[in-house]
Amino acid sequence: MTIKELNLVCMSGQGSVQAGEVLAKVYAEHGWFVSVNVYPGTRARSAPVINYIKISDSEVLASSANYKPTEVIIFQEELLQTAKHNTHELVADAIGRMKKGVLIVNSPKAPEEVELPFAFEGVVATVDATGIAERLLKRTPPPVGLTLLGAYARLSDGVELGPLQAQVMEAFPGSIGRLNAQAALEAYQTVRVLYGAKAAPGRTPAGFRHKRVEELEEYYRFDRYERLPGFTRGSPFIWRDKVPVCNDTKCICPGSCISEVMCPDGTGFIVRAGLPHQGYRIDVEHCRGCGICVQVCVGSALTMVDEDQVRRERPDYKGITVTPHLAQAPVASERA
Repeated sequence: MTIKELNLVCMSGQGSVQAGEVLAKVYAEHGWFVSVNVYPGTRARSAPVINYIKISDSEVLASSANYKPTEVIIFQEELLQTAKHNTHELVADAIGRMKKGVLIVNSPKAPEEVELPFAFEGVVATVDATGIAERLLKRTPPPVGLTLLGAYARLSDGVELGPLQAQVMEAFPGSIGRLNAQAALEAYQTVRVLYGAKAAPGRTPAGFRHKRVEELEEYYRFDRYERLPGFTRGSPFIWRDKVPVCNDTKCICPGSCISEVMCPDGTGFIVRAGLPHQGYRIDVEHCRGCGICVQVCVGSALTMVDEDQVRRERPDYKGITVTPHLAQAPVASERA
């Protein structure tokens, strides 16, 4: 029996389920047996998701995890920090098990600039899947799974670009399929590869250990309130690049705030008490940076700002986070 184990590590909404389904069909067309198992995180929108894919020349049992992965695709570079600091043990396990193989990271950086969390030897590749998908799909943040498969086709035995694009267009007829197929092509053409990469052996993060199958489920039922905000120590709860920042002088809605109402995760709030002008504030631990609040803001008071810039200028998220107002009455959730 020949088995290849591939882990897709992402945040919810980044397209790993779509990618897993398309990849399974590509391998199946070539006579392989494929098993795909998805482990969602604790929150419906912004928690980590691990997609375990097994490819074999004989029937594959749908077991829970991959114990000897030789290929890992990281949908968001910050998840490497999540693994490094072990702030989500399932993520640390899915990444850290691969000691030798092919690691593909969604990042605009060169492969040699990517900080690897564990001792690793093999091929490190980077591709700016977010940039490609944003430009072609016109979505911020975009699903990047199908784009990353283009880079995977460039590096992995058994997957060719043509059949991959055909499966993408079959799964998504019309312009969406064509644009995703084009995104896969651009990723195939622009992926940067470092062969023979060898990360210096380092200490395994505290608490990291390989887990038995029956132990896995407990690791995605952890208390989200014990974590730090933003990307501090690789918080696993968000995968955003940008956060909404409010110009309070333009925040004009006297009654109901459409941005607050339209927030898909209920993490944006209007604060009226204790401010010279009312303003829009977010729960920085759980906002996923989708930008819907900015798109619907009546007074054009909101702007999406790169979070790295925000953290440099306001490391405590002053004027952005709702946290200081939560103990006040009336609180940020005051709705007219």
